[in-house]
Amino acid sequence: MQQVHINRLGVNSLEFETDTVELPLSPGEERSFEIVLINYGAPTHVNLSVSDSIRENITVLEDNPYVKHEEYIPLIARIPYDGRLYSKGQIYITVGYGSKRQGFNLNLGRQSPNDKSFSVDVDESLYKPKSSKPVRSSKPSSSGMYQGEHWSAQLPSISFEMIRSALGLAAPHSLNIFRAVILLLLVSVLAVIVLSIDFGQFFGFYQSIFYSILLTYFMAYLLLRLPKSKR
Repeated sequence: MQQVHINRLGVNSLEFETDTVELPLSPGEERSFEIVLINYGAPTHVNLSVSDSIRENITVLEDNPYVKHEEYIPLIARIPYDGRLYSKGQIYITVGYGSKRQGFNLNLGRQSPNDKSFSVDVDESLYKPKSSKPVRSSKPSSSGMYQGEHWSAQLPSISFEMIRSALGLAAPHSLNIFRAVILLLLVSVLAVIVLSIDFGQFFGFYQSIFYSILLTYFMAYLLLRLPKSKR
């Protein structure tokens, strides 16, 4: 039931007991309800109308009553079997021969969970910003360094480890390497001596070829005689 107060605050004034009326109908269901028109002034004609969104769902049995003091206007609300489950509209009241028109909301049907508004409570602690101050940890990281320690402090230990690893790999071949170095030094000295002497006056062309071949065989013999490294 909805109460409408007419002319209580002044000529052609309209007041509604509630701004919204809910009718929880199911498809195929029909229900009647009343609008009570209470007039505080001179008798007047009152017009009742329905918005287009619920025009097919509402039937006003007396849409232009003459209200002297108090009148009960019955309305029929229905939802067809194939109609919408939930509809919203307005019922309009017009007085003063059309000079004043005002309405209230009428909701028909049962609101689905998707249409209902809901709120989520949020913990106030989530609004507090986290401190941007970095926290210094006393535990060493996976690289063996403390947080905040500069990486350059590890360079001496890294270099020492690299040198020790290189020496460890070269240890099994140290004898062969030493012999090869000595051989290269002897060849270099011999080459310098040979290049510094003018042999043109002592040897001819064919003699030079012979000595070159002999020197090549000698170098090959020395390389083949070097002991192979044990794996």
